[in-house]
Amino acid sequence: MELDFRKLYVTKLFNFSKEDEKLIFEIHDRLSEKFTVSVVEIKDSLYPQFKSSDINFLQEPKLCYHIMDNNMTNIFYILFVNTIGTTAKGTRTTDEYDTLEVWGLKKMNEDFGFISINKKKMADKIAGIFNRFNINFKESKDFKDFYVLGSDPYKTMAFLNPHRKNAVKSITDGDFKLEVKNDIVGLSIPKALSLENALMISKFLQEI
Repeated sequence: MELDFRKLYVTKLFNFSKEDEKLIFEIHDRLSEKFTVSVVEIKDSLYPQFKSSDINFLQEPKLCYHIMDNNMTNIFYILFVNTIGTTAKGTRTTDEYDTLEVWGLKKMNEDFGFISINKKKMADKIAGIFNRFNINFKESKDFKDFYVLGSDPYKTMAFLNPHRKNAVKSITDGDFKLEVKNDIVGLSIPKALSLENALMISKFLQEI
């Protein structure tokens, strides 16, 4: 990575730990091998359109990468998000962030309504918990390991074409959270920031 990049965004990195800062630059370097990567303001990303009207003060994006392929046709965003831990009473555990996570957002060419997709846990499979999910893939062997909730079954099935099903199944972290809000797809890995998670999210957003 060029030194100019570090100088240009040093003020955006002041509240990250040295370990996280190193990871952020490493992720930039790896993504830059395949894409054009630039830092943009959070307000200029898809996040303001995607976030809920109920602001979660325990999760706050701090840095955003704008990712574009060489053909300038595939664009998505990688966000680095501070997640503050709480006690059982709901108070903050520290004055600093507890975990830095990575999220990804991409704008689609079609409105799919609201969709939520999660991978089933072993306990869920044993208990057969799937009643509250209105798109049931129990009998569909190619997607039976996932819970799918959609506001419009037809739009949900249109989103989950064979290509996107394979992209979802390729997400190796079983704790992922995938949400579609109209024409924006969001994917997060609710775990501490890692290069592997960032590359996993970027691969998924590139493929869909």
